[in-house]
Amino acid sequence: NKSFMAAMESMHADKQKGMEPNSIRAWEKLMIAQRRGAIDMSETVLKESTDPTIRKMARKGMDEQRKGQKMLREWVSKRGG
Repeated sequence: NKSFMAAMESMHADKQKGMEPNSIRAWEKLMIAQRRGAIDMSETVLKESTDPTIRKMARKGMDEQRKGQKMLREWVSKRGG
């Protein structure tokens, strides 16, 4: 569907922006973008699915991705990124 595809396309565009010569910085940026994409896709699934198991997995995935994204952002911030 359109919103799911838009989330994927946005994630891929953000990942392209993260490419740089420093592999550590690139990895940090790419992982943040990938986690944002996973959150966006999970939000789409929650809007569209009534299946309790899928909804539970999507919510759990969103929680995990948000925690990981926060950790990465804090790490990048501490390192001056």
